[in-house]
Amino acid sequence: MKKTIFYTVSAISGILLAGGCGFLKEESQSEMIPQTTEDFSELLIGSGYPDNSGPDISFLSYLDDDCAQMLNLIKRMYGWSQEDNAYVTTVFEPDAYAGNEQTVTVSPYYQWQPDMSDFNGYQERINENASETVYYQFYQKIKGCNAVLDLIDGAIGTDDQRDRVKAEALAVRALLYFQLVNIYGEPYNYNKEALGVPLKLDSNLSNEPIARSTVAEVYENVLVPDLQEAARLMDPLPYIAGNYRINQPAIHILLSRVFLYMERYQECIDEVEKAMDYGIRVMNLTTEFNPADASGSDYNPLDYTNPEVLWLFGPSPRVDNVGYKLAMHDEFQALWDKENDIRYTMFELGNADFVAEGTDYDNSDYIITKPYGSLQLCQNIRTSEAVLNAMEANALLGNESDALAALNDFRATRITGYVDETLAGEDLLNAIRTERRKELCYEGHRWFDLRRQGMPEITHVYRAEQGGQSYVYTLRHNDPMYTIPLPNCLFDQNSALIQNESRNSGTRAGDPVIE
Repeated sequence: MKKTIFYTVSAISGILLAGGCGFLKEESQSEMIPQTTEDFSELLIGSGYPDNSGPDISFLSYLDDDCAQMLNLIKRMYGWSQEDNAYVTTVFEPDAYAGNEQTVTVSPYYQWQPDMSDFNGYQERINENASETVYYQFYQKIKGCNAVLDLIDGAIGTDDQRDRVKAEALAVRALLYFQLVNIYGEPYNYNKEALGVPLKLDSNLSNEPIARSTVAEVYENVLVPDLQEAARLMDPLPYIAGNYRINQPAIHILLSRVFLYMERYQECIDEVEKAMDYGIRVMNLTTEFNPADASGSDYNPLDYTNPEVLWLFGPSPRVDNVGYKLAMHDEFQALWDKENDIRYTMFELGNADFVAEGTDYDNSDYIITKPYGSLQLCQNIRTSEAVLNAMEANALLGNESDALAALNDFRATRITGYVDETLAGEDLLNAIRTERRKELCYEGHRWFDLRRQGMPEITHVYRAEQGGQSYVYTLRHNDPMYTIPLPNCLFDQNSALIQNESRNSGTRAGDPVIE
């Protein structure tokens, strides 16, 4: 049914390829067309909502300061070993990942090279195939949302049913444009008049090139009004949780995030309060989390069994293929209270499948597993983000007593035996941002947060071959590569596009690490 509806709407309205990359017309394989609100709801789930196939933003996990190159292979072998006289033995292969094919093919991302966008996934350079790009994946989903929005007002059903589907489509499209503009546009609070991304807000077929709208236009003409309209339509309706569809508190939290990025701090706080009015809560990990649950192939602490999780969507925001795995950056590793912070166990940041118990290996051995499972929906909007959004907004407004109280209350739900701290000014703001970094690590937030928090200088260390020289690569303060270049293949199909300056910033050379 979903596929039939999808192809019919595609035939009616045309298929947009990559926001102006070009258009492709598909013929309908059935005479069926969507008529009821249920039909359009299925269409939105099948062609608008991010699912486990895309849009794939996992490449962002190579860019931030929470990651490091995975070098050493440490794994447990099960089966009797006469040599070790043991059933479970630990195999340690130093430098196993240095210089292998996977490490080399992802190095443009990890080194912030200006040609990073011209790679097909993690394999070969893209020549002419725009459909292989993440950019294309975003606009495919936007196209699905547009098809629903163009036709939902005439759907057979009640007003409430039409309002719910329309609200979902507006909110999902806003999420897609939010991620898209924060990948390819400059930060709103740095240069909102910079070029953002093309805005395609209907499903009409056109061969006209589409120019990039400014970052301000994306935020002010789409993100804010669409989310506000989604909230207006959805708020009067019954609150439904756990059904893989965006709901009222998730819409308000997403809007609070948008306002935080725009530095409209009071409006950020107001949206968090609206979300909290739905009775959502922060889970007290010190009493509600059972460490015995943190194991097994099906383990996922950020699914709907977690009362904080309001909406699940999209593929993993960090690389999931074992060959491309990342380790924890040593500076990020040092931030954790490994004994008392429940999240360190809950998020499996010292992964027991790869790190032998009682053994202190270096940080390049700590393989990242959060979020979990390539076949699951791995991105989420949850209550803890709402609390952190309001916390940071209060600190930046000068409401330090509210911000400090919220910080201490939040930490008490995460850290066993936590004792309240007294902080003010920059110390308070930095503590809140560190808490955000830890709570939301490897979930697709950190790269965007670095951009809006001043684009600081960060470094990555890279080793190209086993036993070889290590090199440090530096992303400097306000570096052009904080704005990712567009894939070059897009320009052959959309003459109105203008490339980001970062594409011409020159190949980066690392500095040798003196051991």
